[in-house]
Amino acid sequence: MKKSRTKPATKAQKEVIDGEVTEVKKERKTTSKAIAKIEEKSVGFNAENLISQAIASKADVGTMERLLAMRKSLKEEHAKEEFDRAMAAFQSECPVIKKTKSVETKEEKVAYSYAPLESIVSQVKPLLLKHGFSYSIQTETSDNKVKATCTAKHQSGHSEPSSMEVPLGNKTKIMSDSQVTAAAITFAKRYAFCNVFGILTGDDDNEAALPKDKEVKDTTNYLDKLKTVLIHKGAKKMSEGLAMINDVTGYSLKEFPKTNSPEVKKIYEAFIGSSKLMD
Repeated sequence: MKKSRTKPATKAQKEVIDGEVTEVKKERKTTSKAIAKIEEKSVGFNAENLISQAIASKADVGTMERLLAMRKSLKEEHAKEEFDRAMAAFQSECPVIKKTKSVETKEEKVAYSYAPLESIVSQVKPLLLKHGFSYSIQTETSDNKVKATCTAKHQSGHSEPSSMEVPLGNKTKIMSDSQVTAAAITFAKRYAFCNVFGILTGDDDNEAALPKDKEVKDTTNYLDKLKTVLIHKGAKKMSEGLAMINDVTGYSLKEFPKTNSPEVKKIYEAFIGSSKLMD
């Protein structure tokens, strides 16, 4: 009996086999290149590339102006998103500030305690640096009131101000006019700084330099700050944000606040001050 042997492949068969292998390799190589081009396109498709292409194609002035305006808008939008993300992260880590200074009555009893601005800054400075924040404070003085504006600046380029306007305090026997003004400015600076960063100092102090019969004006938009924190925590809808508020603070709100108000300030402070937010 003759043993069957596998015949060697002919030249034509080899060409077919080699051709199939080559086609497979070409197909894989083509697919890989296509994916790479798509990835490159997704990364490179931005305003800068469009502007470069427009310059190369000698686009008209109107097109260039629209592209530059688009680039500016995109940069501002990105900077705002980075600011909000960093602010929410800062507020979730920021502790309640300790009140390190006390004021005594004539009977040498503690009238009230408060946290000086330098003490507040020293306690939060590492967190501000960690999350890319800096700040500046400007003051305005008139005949009977002062105004301090603290601007929170983020390394992304976005900034937001918060102003605090207070009346001049009552002059005492041991205080000159300039000292009365300085005391009011210091008070306004402290509150403007705390407001713009959402910093809590426990119960509000009742500084003797301010008259009790005049209202201190707080211009902070706590509704926007509350929305920022909720978005950072994953809320995509008002209903989700409302459920998160109720769960974290213990409130039983039936609808999301529509306007800024003292009640919104209480909700915001209860929300960012809750230990559940750290989880």
